[in-house]
Amino acid sequence: MEDLLETFQQLSEPQRRQLLAYADTLLIQQKARKSEGDLVKWKEKIESVSTWSESDIAVLEEGSKNINNWKIPEW
Repeated sequence: MEDLLETFQQLSEPQRRQLLAYADTLLIQQKARKSEGDLVKWKEKIESVSTWSESDIAVLEEGSKNINNWKIPEW
């Protein structure tokens, strides 16, 4: 551990920040791996996602039909 701290102290400030950012990435990956495989919790999360009604979809489809009619201001 002392070798690691000694090496870290020899780095420049930008290199230290880069190393810490990389370590954060590794921690996020590690946490993601731990949460894999629990299908019961995954199913509960999926079931709690909101759904769109037919009227919600109709509004989106109507908007997509008219998107080419929009007047874009010229600069």
